[in-house]
Amino acid sequence: MSKSNSYNKAIRYKSILFWVAFINICYLGQSFAQDYRNPKAYIRDFGKNELYVKESLMEYSTSIIDASPDTRIQVTLERIYKKLEDLEVNLLTNDKGINGDTGLRDAFLTLNTKTITLLKNKSLKLNDYQVQSALDYGDIFKNFSYKEMEISDYYKAILAYENSKRDFGLKFNIIIRFFNKKNVFEYDAYQNLIFYKLNVLDDKLIELMKAKDLAAVNKCIDYINQIGKESLLKTDQLKGDYTDTSLNDANIELITFFIKQNETLLPLYQDYVVSFESFQKKKAQFVESNDAVAVEEYNSEVRKYNKAKNTYFDALYEIQLKKRDLVNRWYITNSDFLRHNIEFENLYEKFTSED
Repeated sequence: MSKSNSYNKAIRYKSILFWVAFINICYLGQSFAQDYRNPKAYIRDFGKNELYVKESLMEYSTSIIDASPDTRIQVTLERIYKKLEDLEVNLLTNDKGINGDTGLRDAFLTLNTKTITLLKNKSLKLNDYQVQSALDYGDIFKNFSYKEMEISDYYKAILAYENSKRDFGLKFNIIIRFFNKKNVFEYDAYQNLIFYKLNVLDDKLIELMKAKDLAAVNKCIDYINQIGKESLLKTDQLKGDYTDTSLNDANIELITFFIKQNETLLPLYQDYVVSFESFQKKKAQFVESNDAVAVEEYNSEVRKYNKAKNTYFDALYEIQLKKRDLVNRWYITNSDFLRHNIEFENLYEKFTSED
C-alpha cells in the first residue's frame, strides 16, 4: 500500500501551511510618493498599508485552516506573491522615507525579497514525501538540514525587521507597535518539520519492504529511530512554548507510533523474507527431483511461506490503517492549533502606540 497515495487527500494543503508562516507578518500594501510633514505622518501611512495587507492574509490563512480546495489556495498564494513583487517596485519608486531616511523601507524590502524567493523556489515544500524518499540518505538528510536552516534563517529575518521597525521609531521619538511575542508560525513550522522527516523516511521504508532487502530495511529503521529520538528531544524543548500542547502531544504520539510500528513489523518482515528465500530454494529443488519426498517437503515449505507472508501483510495492513487515521488526526490537530492560537491584530488598530 502506498502511503503517499493513501494520504493524498489529507496532505493536499500541507505545504501551504508553511507559506502562511512566511508571509503572515506585516507587509506594506501601497506607498505614496509624497513629502511627509513629520515622521508620525509617514509612519501612520506605513501602518495603514500594513493593516490593508493583513486583511488579505487573514482570508488566506482562513482558507488553509478550513482546508479549502488546492486551486483556491494556489490562486490566493499567487495573488499574494504577485502583490509582494509589485509592492517592491512601488516602494523603490515612491517611498522616499523621512527626510531621505529610508531605513524602515529598506528593512522591509530585505525581508520582502527573501519571502518572494521562498515562495518562488518552494524551498520549504513539505508534502513531497514520495520524491524525497526516493533519494539516497545523504540527499535526504541534506534536505532536512536545508529546510531546518531556512526556517531558522527566515524567522531571524522577521525579528531583524521587527527590531528595525522599533529602532526606526525610536530614532524619530515615536513608539511603533512591533512583534515581540513568540511566533506561532515558527513553532508550527518546527512541529511540521518533525512530521515531515518521519513521513519521508517511513515512505522510504514501505517501498524498501517491497524489495525484500533485509539489510536496506534495517538501515532505514535505524534512521527512523534516530530521527525519532531527535524529534522527542525537540518536542521536549517545545513543550513549554504554549499552554496549548495539543500539537506537541500529537507529534509525540506520532513518533511513538513509528517506533512501535517498526518493532512490530521488523520480526514479521524478517520471517517473511527468510521464508520466501527458503521457499524459492525448495521450489527449485522440487522442479529438479519431483519425487514423493520432495513434494511433501515442498508443500510444507509452501505452508510455512504462506503463513509468514499472511502474518506480515495482515499486520502491515492494520498498521497502515491506524497510521492513516493517526495522520488524519494530526492534520486536524495542526489546523485546530493554528485556529486557536493565531492572534491577528485588530484591522483598525493604530500603528503607533501614541494613537
